[in-house]
Amino acid sequence: MGHYQKSRKKKLAEMSIKFYLNNDLITLSEPDPMVTLLDFLRLDCKLTGTKEGCAEGDCGACTILIGSLNKEKKIDYKTANSCIMFLPSIANSHVISVEGLSSGPSGELHPVQESMVQESGAQCGFCTPGFIMSLYGLWMKGSNLSKQEIIDSLQGNLCRCTGYGPIIEAALKIGQQKGAIGNEQARYKGQWETKLKQLSVSKNQKEASLHKTFFLPKSVTELRSILANNKGATMVAGSTDVGLWVNKDFKNITPAIFLGKIKELKAVKIQKNRVIIGSMATYSDLQNVLPQYFPALGQYINQIGGDQIRNMGTIGGNIANGSPIGDLAPVLIALGTKMTLSSIVGSRKIDVEAFFKSYGCQDIKSDEFILNFEIPIPNRNDILLKVYKVSKRRYEDISTVSAAFYLQPNENGIPKVRFSFGGMAGIPKRALTLEKVFIEKLNSIDQNDIIMNSITSDFEPLTDCRGSSSFRLKLAQNLFKKFFLFFDRRMEFDIEREKVL
Repeated sequence: MGHYQKSRKKKLAEMSIKFYLNNDLITLSEPDPMVTLLDFLRLDCKLTGTKEGCAEGDCGACTILIGSLNKEKKIDYKTANSCIMFLPSIANSHVISVEGLSSGPSGELHPVQESMVQESGAQCGFCTPGFIMSLYGLWMKGSNLSKQEIIDSLQGNLCRCTGYGPIIEAALKIGQQKGAIGNEQARYKGQWETKLKQLSVSKNQKEASLHKTFFLPKSVTELRSILANNKGATMVAGSTDVGLWVNKDFKNITPAIFLGKIKELKAVKIQKNRVIIGSMATYSDLQNVLPQYFPALGQYINQIGGDQIRNMGTIGGNIANGSPIGDLAPVLIALGTKMTLSSIVGSRKIDVEAFFKSYGCQDIKSDEFILNFEIPIPNRNDILLKVYKVSKRRYEDISTVSAAFYLQPNENGIPKVRFSFGGMAGIPKRALTLEKVFIEKLNSIDQNDIIMNSITSDFEPLTDCRGSSSFRLKLAQNLFKKFFLFFDRRMEFDIEREKVL
């Protein structure tokens, strides 16, 4: 990387960001917050193995690994899309591009690369570096590779030549080598943990307020102060949405506030009757926690993007952008989730349901940010949650309609229900008429059709490229029918069980 640093004619200013790229320490003075990591790799560093395909986080050709210290001061490596990741986001991190995998004076291939060669996992080669990095991310986890883990890790990588068969075979072959490379992994991670610890306490890391075009706050207190004095600033969380603003709409996001270094916003806490999730927790973080209490969410979250997007995208960003087809909003609404909004003058707590006012309008002030979310944990194990997402593709696609059905039995025989939909209106919202008729007709004859048809009173969906209004209505009805049939079978099972007992 010396050629890059030597080419800089300007003297480094006091304020800078530092990170490791492969084996080199990089220092950037006031980096442009709208320059993506992909452009930096290809244009500034001449590391052209990382490719640009879609420039929106869909194809995986730009996949790299980001290593950062967790709360235990151990390093976690995760795959990410460099095409939508901006330079300030990688401060104090270890970035690994495909060029960083080969080693030795003659550039010996890494076991992941060697396995791809032996199994003929590449043809044209354009997508291959991205696949290599996704498989390398699995290798870095240090666990035995099941075929399902491999398939899940490759959801965010598209290939039009080989199909996925040879690539999956290459990944399975890597898994067979786990015992031989475990010690190498431990040494490698230990080396970088030490370096990142030293980097994180560097005296050259000044306060966030000294930046000219962006801020890099390290605490909630600092964030409150920055927002109070910069009400037009763009908050950047995982950049899975903001990245497209820049790449596709050429929007100027400066001054930008990068939230990735605020540890308080990443915390996930389990209390006696609730899960408290910081707004910067990622989809991957949710996938590690929420299915313990709501099993249906495991597969649902697995349909959100690919591994790279799940590692980058945050729960706060998904809600804050106010999208009527956001994946998490219907789920959080159905679960009765509350959210805390914070500013320099104080904090306030509202229902997620109340956050959405109308299309493009949310209940948040210019100096506020989302602090956390509180999801109630049911104190009984007979609650029912079913969640569905329908899109053109099963994975890696925007939803046409999503739905979440929550039912909690009560002792009086009248259940507590919340039915929520996305893609059916200008905002994600509950189907209040459907809920009311469901309870009223629960024990009626032929109640299914009566209840299902009541959904037309709740929504008048729009027609767009993903589906017509009539298609969306029929789809929503069928999703409810799917839930109801499951509920009906469960009720019959419970009745038969009571007879036996």
